[in-house]
Amino acid sequence: MKGSSWWRGRAKKRAEDAREQVQEVIPDPENFEVRIGVLSHAHAVLDPSTTIGPEPLHVPLTGYNVYVDVEASGGLDVVLLGLRAGVLGRRPMQPSGLSLVPQAGPGLSYDRELEEVYRRARARYQPMLVPDVEVFLDETPPLVRPALDGQGMPVVPDFRLPMRIAAGTARRIVLAPHTEDRGLVEWHLVAYVTCGDYGAGLNWGLMVTAETKMRTFHPDGTETATPVHDVAPHWRVAWPPTGSG
Repeated sequence: MKGSSWWRGRAKKRAEDAREQVQEVIPDPENFEVRIGVLSHAHAVLDPSTTIGPEPLHVPLTGYNVYVDVEASGGLDVVLLGLRAGVLGRRPMQPSGLSLVPQAGPGLSYDRELEEVYRRARARYQPMLVPDVEVFLDETPPLVRPALDGQGMPVVPDFRLPMRIAAGTARRIVLAPHTEDRGLVEWHLVAYVTCGDYGAGLNWGLMVTAETKMRTFHPDGTETATPVHDVAPHWRVAWPPTGSG
């Protein structure tokens, strides 16, 4: 499916769809490397099955971090021309539970047998980062734009595309995908880069959902789905695509 793009130019080569949630791509190892990674503090957990596979599937919740690390490892500058997103598919899902990264706080305690697990988790703790870019997967086509604050201003004022990464340096771009779909949303991210006379559109498959398996009960007797931002420090959209704030 087509998506919105900051692509300014034409890639000479398109990489194959990696279909991996965490993937390293080395299109030109002599001059540059592009890596992608995911950080989520909340995952919907799907039990093993004939469709899921032999291992549980952990689907990151909306507002998680996607990192695109671009390193100009050779003697040439690298230019990140643009980013594009597309939805590959949507399907219902019935997660068995929610997996959360433990957060430190007053009064938080664990049973003795869980203390060591908690200690190891805290040692590996990585904070969520403020995104440079928001990806709205429920828009048609998906919208890729700078992350905006409540006044509609970029939260990272110096972020611009195209972006030049000087030879011998590296840059991390942080994206936050957003959906209100409580099913499983499969999507892909495309990064367009050039280095000298080499150009590529690098493509990664990813997943997201808005389903937390939690519900909020209100004084008037109504019940609503609990958003991930109430239980984990995922990115909360402050300026919706309509500009209504």
